[in-house]
Amino acid sequence: MPLVRLLGERLLSAGGKSIATREALQGASAVGLYFSASWCPPCRGFTPQLIDSFKGSLEKKGMKCVLISRDRDVESFTSYYSNMPWFALPLEDQDRNAALGERFGVSSIPNLSLVDPAGKTITTEARNDVARDPEGLEYPWHPPLVRDLAKGDPGRLSEMPSLVCLCESATQAQRRDAEAALVAVASAWAPTRAGPQGEYGYFMASGGPLSERLRELCQLPAEGPPQLIMLDIPDQGGFYLGPNAFEALEEDGIRRALSDYEASRSQRRQLDNSQ
Repeated sequence: MPLVRLLGERLLSAGGKSIATREALQGASAVGLYFSASWCPPCRGFTPQLIDSFKGSLEKKGMKCVLISRDRDVESFTSYYSNMPWFALPLEDQDRNAALGERFGVSSIPNLSLVDPAGKTITTEARNDVARDPEGLEYPWHPPLVRDLAKGDPGRLSEMPSLVCLCESATQAQRRDAEAALVAVASAWAPTRAGPQGEYGYFMASGGPLSERLRELCQLPAEGPPQLIMLDIPDQGGFYLGPNAFEALEEDGIRRALSDYEASRSQRRQLDNSQ
């Protein structure tokens, strides 16, 4: 069972009793990994919201949840967990706790990440989804295959290798075609160089501050032509230039950028953080 490999053989249930992970998570439609701690004020604010949403709707939809505690002692962990209606990773399993935090890119708490029954990441942004959609009408909150950085949401851009189509100078029709091409590739491509996340991110950059900043970091002209960039921020800020101009907007160009990256045919460059 993939979830056993992810979380270990045993979890804690209400009252602190040990339970087999396979038994605890059997039949889950998705599993929420709740990174939280009693000493964290935002956590103490979000936990009651999550409990209400879980009891009111999410549990009925088949969601199960596991606390990944960042508390520092047994007493704090036990007191905080005692009010939660879900499972918990044993506090002593600190190696797995740290590995989970790294895998899901947890840099601050609270963080609620969702995985499917196969252990594949659905989203690492479920905290925002619960706050926005407490009744779970859009559960399990699959993120869009392609995000436009012009909307100001970088998603998991910094957490995984990500293909970005800079297309500020393209026409509206060209942008629509480019987005459709990105969606087509994203829905079918099987990554071979994705690192611990096991997937790539796909982004448009049709304008706005994030697009401008990306051009600066990659030392590309502000008013330049469309350009495909393979960003690998987890690799100490690396990036790779793909096709540009009209080819950057087409499916063949997108596939070529990914193929060249995976075959190490593209030259690794370094983001210029001095800008």
